[in-house]
Amino acid sequence: MGKLTAAVIAGALGVSASAAPAGARPALQAGSPVPAVAASAPASTPGTVTETPLGSRGQVYVFGVVSGPDGNLWFADEGCIGIGRCAIGRVAADGVPALFERGLNAGSVPFSLVTGADGNVWFTDDGRRPAIGRITPDGRITEFSNGLRHGSQPFELTLGGDGAVWFTDQGSRPAIGRITRRGAISEFSHGLPHGSVPFGIATATDGRVWFTDRGCSGAGRCGVGRIASTGQIAETRQGLRAGGQPLGIAAGTDGTMWFADSAGAVGQIIPTGRITELSHGLQSGSSPVGVAAGPDGDIWFTDEGLMPAIGRITPHGAIREFSAGVTAGGEPAAITPAADGRLWFTDEGSAPALGSVQTGAPAAAGSVPRISVSPHPGAETLCRPARFATWAGRVPSAAARSFDGFTWLRDGIVLRGQNGQSFTPGPRDAGARLACRETVTYPPPLSVTVAVTSPAVKIRGAPSVAAALGLGLSA
Repeated sequence: MGKLTAAVIAGALGVSASAAPAGARPALQAGSPVPAVAASAPASTPGTVTETPLGSRGQVYVFGVVSGPDGNLWFADEGCIGIGRCAIGRVAADGVPALFERGLNAGSVPFSLVTGADGNVWFTDDGRRPAIGRITPDGRITEFSNGLRHGSQPFELTLGGDGAVWFTDQGSRPAIGRITRRGAISEFSHGLPHGSVPFGIATATDGRVWFTDRGCSGAGRCGVGRIASTGQIAETRQGLRAGGQPLGIAAGTDGTMWFADSAGAVGQIIPTGRITELSHGLQSGSSPVGVAAGPDGDIWFTDEGLMPAIGRITPHGAIREFSAGVTAGGEPAAITPAADGRLWFTDEGSAPALGSVQTGAPAAAGSVPRISVSPHPGAETLCRPARFATWAGRVPSAAARSFDGFTWLRDGIVLRGQNGQSFTPGPRDAGARLACRETVTYPPPLSVTVAVTSPAVKIRGAPSVAAALGLGLSA
């Protein structure tokens, strides 16, 4: 299979380590080195692009990418389209990435990813048995198909303001779909025009779900739509340029929505639905594809046009593109912000790659948490919080998601039920190494989770007679 410098990429991300569970196979291995950037390192020049080749396009085809609920980078590998194997991948800070296949439907083709409110990563599967899938941070996969229409083709997805995951369905009966945390699927099409081809989907900062419709690539019309929580759909074309083909869509930090127009523009949508398209600053032959909010407050996008690039557009509409560092023949696709202050993207060109672009924003974690005192049995131990950067005027929350907050680890193993800022070791903990982990999430539209772990400290003292008899055990 193709090659990937996972340890270097993980070091650049500054993400939390997470051991691969049984059943995971090693992921893509050594390749062209990427300069490692520690989590607390100063930000580099905005627009600096770095790519890491993944191998042959016949073996590797990476598309979707997202910063997961564990702070790690997750991606979809569609290698089975060629001669490789399809899987969901994870890059962790321990330098041992993993690919997960167990639990995928036979003939599965995972495509797009999003972090759910339940602490799992959700993905679309456009394989032989179309489905919406869920993978836990430790790699357990479950797929759901009941509720999808016949001929379904799930495409992109977003976490809605209602806590459910919403997705576009480009199948024979186009629809906008919704799946609950328990896997119940509903699909809606009332309001979609004839010939509709729903493409990108994203949630605004007010919780409303927007999507793009590239129906003009077939027998329909292109537009941008919005779906209510009741399933009612309304589309608008006011301001969309003639020949415009909207693809990826994302929320901005100012309440507006932004979309990539593959016909050579970047579009902005205000809450009332009026569209403004901008092209000044784009290179000749530009073809924007994916779009995402950055920690610097700007919008970043991928451009697979004649001169492949990563672009940036300010809230005021000033566009600049960066081509240096993009592989020749590249086709930058999905893009997402991550814990290191960069945006990461997939390149599905002739030389598949995973890339990153500097935004000028610092890494999220300015420090790691610390255990306040030398711990010993019977004494309460506190976890001193880490320091986190302010991104686009936003600070992360330790309570935004159910998986945010503090956890404690004994000899590297998470202690179940110990989710407070304090922990009192028991007699049997003596001699073990104790650490605390702090997990925080930046609010939408960034929605980046950061997990940082303190240095481990040895618990002083010796086990008591009661502990030797199995009494007074800690959690």
